[in-house]
Amino acid sequence: MNKKTLLILDGHNIFIRSFSGLMRQDLRSPDGNGTWGVFGAFNTIASMIGKYEPTHVLLAFDHGRSSKRLAIDPDYKANRKRNEEKPKTPKDEAFSLEFKPQLNDFKILCSLNGIPWYSLDNTEADDIIATAALGFHDIFDRVVIVSADHDLHQLVRPNIIVVKPNISYRDIDIEVFDMESVQHEWGVEPWRLPEIWALMGDKGDNVKGIPGIGPKKATKLIAEHKDLDTVLTLEEQRIMDNVDVVRKAYKLIKLDYDPELPFPPLGDLQFNPLRPDGDKEAVHELKSFFKVLGFNQIYERWKNGSLWSFAKNFGRGL
Repeated sequence: MNKKTLLILDGHNIFIRSFSGLMRQDLRSPDGNGTWGVFGAFNTIASMIGKYEPTHVLLAFDHGRSSKRLAIDPDYKANRKRNEEKPKTPKDEAFSLEFKPQLNDFKILCSLNGIPWYSLDNTEADDIIATAALGFHDIFDRVVIVSADHDLHQLVRPNIIVVKPNISYRDIDIEVFDMESVQHEWGVEPWRLPEIWALMGDKGDNVKGIPGIGPKKATKLIAEHKDLDTVLTLEEQRIMDNVDVVRKAYKLIKLDYDPELPFPPLGDLQFNPLRPDGDKEAVHELKSFFKVLGFNQIYERWKNGSLWSFAKNFGRGL
């Protein structure tokens, strides 16, 4: 395939879904350490690379709550912080103890394979993804964003799609969001979605909207009146009482290109994975880490050159 493709992977989202979705499998290394989250997340990346054959890859991670959004609203995602501070059940404690080590192993495995991960202090992966997608999409034939985060649907453009992988132990199916599917679902162009969501608010991120306005009403208002500014001029009491609330919500929800975001040179994002005939020291380090994790079948796929090739049955073993 000759198309120049940028594959952007939402690292935390992919890992969290793998960690939670495969927990019952309780996959462990020879030393007894949990590996199910690493296994699922790494296989998701391998599958997406095999399917879309990218020329460039970016793996983005969150690093704390967004300082930019906290400056707009100090209560942004405060609900999540409160949940983190609640007394933990034994199950929560076990989850927490396993999560961070596996996330760290996932990052190490990606780095050793030549897939560098990227994060910035007090910056969310969404902002890194938005800056990459909107900043580079004119350079590429297509940009593929891999994430289950619906907030990223606002970034869809004629050559930008969002792919949601459904993770299971046996296989990975995907759901693709493009211009047509987003417009069919919401009745507006993707970049208009933040206007709808600002009217509704976002409980998950503790972003307030207009009480009593849900998805249907918000979508109808934007579709009928064409833009958020016009909606906010309507002489409807609940709208008139919440103009400032909605404008704040829009600033919190809207994803855009950020020219001030430090970003690696495009050349650093070229997909150039470590091959078995590559640097001997690097190859030895990767082989050793595959052994530590107990990923024998993944190692064999790497060794025979099929790791980055799309295969429906990749998930049948370690």
